[in-house]
Amino acid sequence: MKGSNSINVVSLFHGCGGLDLGFKRQGYNIIWAIDFNKAACETYRNNIGEYDICEDIKNVDSSVIPDCDIIIGGSPCQGFSNSNRHTHYLDNPKNFLVKEYIRIVKDKQPLIFVLENVPQLLSCGNGQFIDEIKFQLKDYDINYKVLCAADYNVPQLRRRTIVIGSKIGKINHPHGYTTQYRTVADAFKGLNNTIPNQLDYTHSKQGTIERMKYIPQGGNFTSLPIEFQDSRMHSDIFRRLDYSKPSVTIANPRKQLLLHPTENRIVSVRECARIQSFPDDFIFYGNLSDKQQQVADAVPPLLSEAIAKQIKEYIIQNKFWVA
Repeated sequence: MKGSNSINVVSLFHGCGGLDLGFKRQGYNIIWAIDFNKAACETYRNNIGEYDICEDIKNVDSSVIPDCDIIIGGSPCQGFSNSNRHTHYLDNPKNFLVKEYIRIVKDKQPLIFVLENVPQLLSCGNGQFIDEIKFQLKDYDINYKVLCAADYNVPQLRRRTIVIGSKIGKINHPHGYTTQYRTVADAFKGLNNTIPNQLDYTHSKQGTIERMKYIPQGGNFTSLPIEFQDSRMHSDIFRRLDYSKPSVTIANPRKQLLLHPTENRIVSVRECARIQSFPDDFIFYGNLSDKQQQVADAVPPLLSEAIAKQIKEYIIQNKFWVA
């Protein structure tokens, strides 16, 4: 960064671009990005920029990736089962994308990396999973913490592990901005059908709609008559949002059966985007299923921006870069 006019960023597993949007807002220069999902790449190119490639990362030689100051990414990670496994979590085939992230960081040697993942990353194997990551990236001063998006003005109780690795000294996580959480009502203020993606929602069957009518704000499947309940249901199924509170964590709204606070329907892509803190001019592309999954998988831009701001302030304070 010294002697450079910009802080250059490479983005791995960029999805629709929530993590990238936060860094871009803070003035970082995204020079290269990659994701495998074609619809997510279309969304990314139309909202973030046309500097990504749509490719399976395991087929990409790190030599084609430009040198950079920072690598960011939210690698999918599913292998958290402790059964028949006491260590070597990175060898679990379900975690191969984490290994790919590590491969590229080790090969490119950025000054800083940011890895976003689910909270279980830290608890899996009583901390052995994160220990394996730390061992693989032992050249870095690694700091990790579970952050709640609501602390950063995101109207959602979304918790995510943020791992920050640095070769220029330990970088702390940003302090939360507020304890007066924004609510679903705040998020939905001014919504109307002319806003992009507001009419993008799953139209449920009549039988499902009849079940929705039993669910009060803040309720879930337990409000259904017993004959409509299923032993396979869990607390996030048939969850109706409460206008007076932050949202629960947004997963795929169709699979989650996440309900509008007052209307008997699943929430729209735009409503999910508002809850995730995306601006209304950020438009999602692909078919309905694509859009729903993109917004569910995204890092809330306001959370990303808080992380990006914290890192930039550290870089400036320690004179590695002058804004």
